[in-house]
Amino acid sequence: MSDSIKDTYVFEKAPVLKAIAILGIPTVITQLINIIYNYADTWFVGRTGNPAMVASMSVTMPIFVIMAALANLFGIGGSSVISRNLGEKNPERARKVFAFCLYGGLASAVLYAILMFFIRPWLIPVIGGDKNSYPYAYSYIFWTMVIGAIPTVGNVLCGHLIRSIGAAKEAGFGMSLGGVLNIALDPLFMFVILPSGMEVTGAAIATMLSNTASLIYFIIFLFRHRDNPIFTMNPRDISLEDHIPGDVLAVGFPAALQTTLAMVSNIFANALVKPYGSEAVAGMGVSKKINMIAFNTTMGLTQGILPLIGYCYGARNFKRLRETIRKTGIIAVIFGCICTVLFRIFASPMCRFFIDEDLSVSYGSTFLKTIAFAAPLAAICYLYNTLFQATGRKVQSFLLSTLRKGFLDVPGMFIFGSFLGAFGVVLATPVAEVISTALAVILYVRFLHSLKASDNLQQS
Repeated sequence: MSDSIKDTYVFEKAPVLKAIAILGIPTVITQLINIIYNYADTWFVGRTGNPAMVASMSVTMPIFVIMAALANLFGIGGSSVISRNLGEKNPERARKVFAFCLYGGLASAVLYAILMFFIRPWLIPVIGGDKNSYPYAYSYIFWTMVIGAIPTVGNVLCGHLIRSIGAAKEAGFGMSLGGVLNIALDPLFMFVILPSGMEVTGAAIATMLSNTASLIYFIIFLFRHRDNPIFTMNPRDISLEDHIPGDVLAVGFPAALQTTLAMVSNIFANALVKPYGSEAVAGMGVSKKINMIAFNTTMGLTQGILPLIGYCYGARNFKRLRETIRKTGIIAVIFGCICTVLFRIFASPMCRFFIDEDLSVSYGSTFLKTIAFAAPLAAICYLYNTLFQATGRKVQSFLLSTLRKGFLDVPGMFIFGSFLGAFGVVLATPVAEVISTALAVILYVRFLHSLKASDNLQQS
């Protein structure tokens, strides 16, 4: 068994920047590979020059990512509780949490697959599909969210849980495996195996098979490391006692809600630009995918350090916790600022890379230049929200999750959109980030005061 699984060096003794690198880099790489395979789907479909196909990918993305919310419900919730239990030197409870989260997440995937199977016909128009994109969206949902629900949820879930004990490299490899395979399988299924006109179906099948391969890797990994005191695939280790479900879901629910509301936000965005045509919807989808470079990279960095924060908090090593937050924040904000500059300068060629259609590119570049301002602000929100998740601060996490996406940006889309059209719909994103960042800073300052009070109490 690897050293990263056997000991707690990365949590307790490694220099903070080194610990951030050990935990954060594999997770960031995973996010980048996942972005690339997400890009691959859109890029290959975009080669058809069919806006309806590209639009179908855009309108189905929100409900596809809801599966990530299910994985976060049990994965981030479990990772937080497991890492804090390890910091408190309580591996027995951590093992029970692992089992509860593993099987709870897979059960939720089964329920989601059943739901998608029955509600597809009326759901597609609700999320922004029209008569042109409907058949493509219908097929994509079937292969990725009905047939592919268990592997999609399962591989993300296992990545979170395995990373919770510091095995970020192993978790990152498993999650990246699916992305690499997807890139390889996309052209094979889209342009070789299936006939012309079924490119979206080919992309969907490639995604489903790639996620299945990742899940198989994690199952083999857990079986080979079954002697680890935390890892378990035995259903008998599932426990509903000792407040385990409540502790997991209290942290996991805001994390899942954040992902879900982000997708709800995208659904409203697609629906509100739908009257401007498939080109506007395609432009929206392309701009969002490009912006994923900033958002998902920062998210990967902050998710990577979640176990470190949780461990330090459980071990009451508040000095190391504060240093971790400070140094991660500097890295994340600098990266966000770089993305803002690059997105605004190269918006048009970036959009044309995905779809070579003038009107779609015009919409996409305008949208991208607007939402680019949110990148450094989102970095701060992601970091502080991860802090609250890792330390079990469910109220603070809930506030940030619901305000950023849902309570601020969706009303803003209607308000700004009524005055400024499609541009106003996108303008709501940076405005919401400004307000959310201000709240996040206030909550963080209060958190630091609570740590100082706890330190003083411990010393007295």
